[in-house]
Amino acid sequence: MKTTVNTFICALALAAASFTAYAGDKEAKKVSTFGTGIYATKTGKINVLVDKANDSKTTLLLKNSEGTVVYRETVSKEHKKFGRTLNLDAMEAGKYKLDIISGNEIQTKTFELADQKVERVLTVN
Repeated sequence: MKTTVNTFICALALAAASFTAYAGDKEAKKVSTFGTGIYATKTGKINVLVDKANDSKTTLLLKNSEGTVVYRETVSKEHKKFGRTLNLDAMEAGKYKLDIISGNEIQTKTFELADQKVERVLTVN
């Protein structure tokens, strides 16, 4: 009897796990209408590359931690592929969010700017 109950519980757990995995796969397979590539350069800039399949205009929004838009650009719907280099030299240290909006879809990346600590050296002669 114990073996039958344990077998039944294991089978039920396995079925629940496979159902959850299948539901997750469905969510992951939603097709995006545009692709992005966002990466930092060695010189402290951010490159944003967009490749879209839709006919919508695309908006780039860079927001600080308070949600204030510090950079906005709208790219016309005729540009299917484009790239931008965002220079962050004049921006204050802190957390930022970059939203790429095309049609009804939004892709978001977050990043943080930090000041490098400069070491001081004291030499006594």
